[in-house]
Amino acid sequence: MIKALINNQWESIPKENLQLGTDTFSFSSGLYETFRTLDYKPVFLQPHLDRLFSSANRIGLNIEFTQSDILDMLSKVIHDFQDPNQRVRILAVPNKLIVYTSYLNLDPSIYNGVSAITFEASRAHPEIKTTDYQSCLTAWRAAVDAECFEAILMDHNGILYEGSRSNLFWVKDEKLFTRKEDVLPGTTRQIIINHSSVSIQYNTLNSMDLSNIDEFFLTNSGSGIIPVTRINDKNIGNGSVGTITRQLLSQYNEWMLKEIAR
Repeated sequence: MIKALINNQWESIPKENLQLGTDTFSFSSGLYETFRTLDYKPVFLQPHLDRLFSSANRIGLNIEFTQSDILDMLSKVIHDFQDPNQRVRILAVPNKLIVYTSYLNLDPSIYNGVSAITFEASRAHPEIKTTDYQSCLTAWRAAVDAECFEAILMDHNGILYEGSRSNLFWVKDEKLFTRKEDVLPGTTRQIIINHSSVSIQYNTLNSMDLSNIDEFFLTNSGSGIIPVTRINDKNIGNGSVGTITRQLLSQYNEWMLKEIAR
């Protein structure tokens, strides 16, 4: 059972009832946001709240609580949990605002490089972080079966879009790229776009061209920047974490520390 605040009241919910994209998910379609804490302090929380309310407005979902209300709920949930480093979720569905948390459980080895697969799939509304997660869940399960960290969604022409749980960046000839449109406007992605010491260009990438790039990394709010050194059992660049990726990893850690020091 998971202890959660539902409309600011403590309840216990079976874990399977909260699993997005499954038949056991027991709520109507809605929105969700996930972020991490560092020493009990939320990391880059405000962009998540802004995206939640913006997305709710777009789909006509009424959230009966203010951002200030939600901040109070988050504080209750975070400080009720026994670990300082958490993965916190806000779930907004019709007539309910649910807040709960879990262990972050970061494996530090991922920052030495992970493997990924490509998977032909897409999200119906990539610009909104919706609980309609079936295609992403199917892709992610395929990655798990292949003993990989992530599945990279692509169309039938091999054009890459995003990960099942992440955004994509790549490096070629010391230039940093990401896709501009038809992907989730990820919080970590936007932080990198806003603050990277390496200028970023918008472009597209075909799976057939993966052998021609030098570096590749994923971003999400739980893990931050995750270097990818193999895709579909083939090395990216020389098969190790690249210079620009390492530079951004270091910078991202500095940004997090500055964020929680405010």
